[in-house]
Amino acid sequence: MSAVTAIQYTQDQMRTLTGVSVETVRHWRKTVPYLASKTGKAARFTFADLLGLAVTNELVSSLGVHIATVSVGVDALFRLLGTSSALALNGSVAFVTATSATLCNIGPEGIGPAPTQPTLVIPLDPLIMRLQQHMLPIVPTPSQAALPFPPEAIRSRA
Repeated sequence: MSAVTAIQYTQDQMRTLTGVSVETVRHWRKTVPYLASKTGKAARFTFADLLGLAVTNELVSSLGVHIATVSVGVDALFRLLGTSSALALNGSVAFVTATSATLCNIGPEGIGPAPTQPTLVIPLDPLIMRLQQHMLPIVPTPSQAALPFPPEAIRSRA
């Protein structure tokens, strides 16, 4: 019995799914060690990598954080996401500091203990849903119900 192979995405697919430009990824490779290994045309990305890029994009574009200030924390986030199962990431929140990253599940009791240092918080569910919608777009249901019998053409005698 062979092992199940995880889906690998090309650089073009990664850019389409995450919305991160070629120049941005090139710049991030210079500051984030994990991304430095993903170079050349043969570079492939896992779903965890796509999620890490989406989180990094949120940090930089939405929160205005310069990648160099959180590069060690972002590198830790990529490595942490790589060891987590995709199902375990649902309902999780990423905590990224300048030097570390952690994932916490949001439960009925809340997130857990408060961070002890300045921390950026990114909920993963909206990003996971956005990636999944790009991968498997939902086809709209037709407004008319299907007929229980096939349509039949009739000729009129007029």
